[in-house]
Amino acid sequence: MNKKFDNNLISKMNRRLILDLIRTKGPINRAEVARVTGLSIPTVMKITDELRRINLIRVIGKRKSIGGKRPELYEFIRNSFYSIGLDIGRNKILVVIIDMSGKIMHKKEIKTGETIPAQGPIERIIALLKEIIADSHLEDDKILGIGIGMPGLLDTEAGIVLFSPDFNWEHINLIEKIEENFSYKTVIENSNRTLALGEHWFGAGTESSNLICVNLGYGIGAGILENGEIIQGSSGSSGEFGHIILDKDGPVCSCGNRGCLEAISSGYAIANQARSLIESGCETVLTSLSHGDPSKIDAKLVFSAAFLEDPVSLDIVNNAIRYIGIGIATLINLFDPEQIILAGGLTKSKEIYEESLETLIQTYQMKFAGRKVKIKYGKLGDKGSAIGAATLLIKSLIDNGGFI
Repeated sequence: MNKKFDNNLISKMNRRLILDLIRTKGPINRAEVARVTGLSIPTVMKITDELRRINLIRVIGKRKSIGGKRPELYEFIRNSFYSIGLDIGRNKILVVIIDMSGKIMHKKEIKTGETIPAQGPIERIIALLKEIIADSHLEDDKILGIGIGMPGLLDTEAGIVLFSPDFNWEHINLIEKIEENFSYKTVIENSNRTLALGEHWFGAGTESSNLICVNLGYGIGAGILENGEIIQGSSGSSGEFGHIILDKDGPVCSCGNRGCLEAISSGYAIANQARSLIESGCETVLTSLSHGDPSKIDAKLVFSAAFLEDPVSLDIVNNAIRYIGIGIATLINLFDPEQIILAGGLTKSKEIYEESLETLIQTYQMKFAGRKVKIKYGKLGDKGSAIGAATLLIKSLIDNGGFI
């Protein structure tokens, strides 16, 4: 290896190490940074001076001394840059601008509407981005870029949506169309993975670097992080948790197979089951809650009826949760993660199934497998995927040692 290249790589790694430590553990002094990282005091002094010059860290005071000179305390500057995150969901499109600490500074959303042809929603996305950028009054050099969370199989390097069942899109060059309208760096990732990244950096997963975030919403998916890095798989399809087949004779899934977890237990599956029962003449509280119009039934309404102890709704919910429990136990058996984070719209009604789900997971876990796994619920709510998409740019900045 070229010696100059080797030295540059080491310098970049050291900058990353110090910058991330100050971000996560600050305020912190140089001696503590040296002790935790194992780097020499001169190296820490040189790098912290560099990071101060580019306005990523600052001195915020001095620690009380037990003798000798009081050490300066350094902290990460949360408003040094901002990042735009876009969550393209089947029901709504959400865009946020966050600071470096993950705090949402600006937020806008619109209904997704018709997805075919793709030009329609893409034009709505571009208009939404232009609107929030204009409203933010941020200078261009303060914006790191645009991160996009998109459901489906993606070519993240080329910026292409290869296949999105929710949108019925194939080979849509989304990044190219966004970059035709904006000068910012733009990146794309599966929305389940951006949700996992958001929860890891700013939500329920900050204490773990090896986790699986399960998104239980309109659809079902998962994002897998190992050592804090997103696992994409060899062809970019890692985390398609909703498409594990649990009942070969089950309902047809949007992917074309039968009996996928998503076709049984997702938000849209729960609503479809309820509508079918009502249309077949089944007596249920849902009839009055929907004012006799099955088209108004969604998963939220089914859970509301289940809270009222409607037998039909309880059966639908309990069946969905049983299969989710089997699926999560399978994830634990396969990956043995430190954490499973449950997020998504269905978790808003967790009071009705939380205890039974934990019991189901324990029942289907292999004996002694996943002994250390902790099951938590997400903290970022329906903004998690958008925050995670914006985090892609912040992570890139940190990984590059502060270089954009």
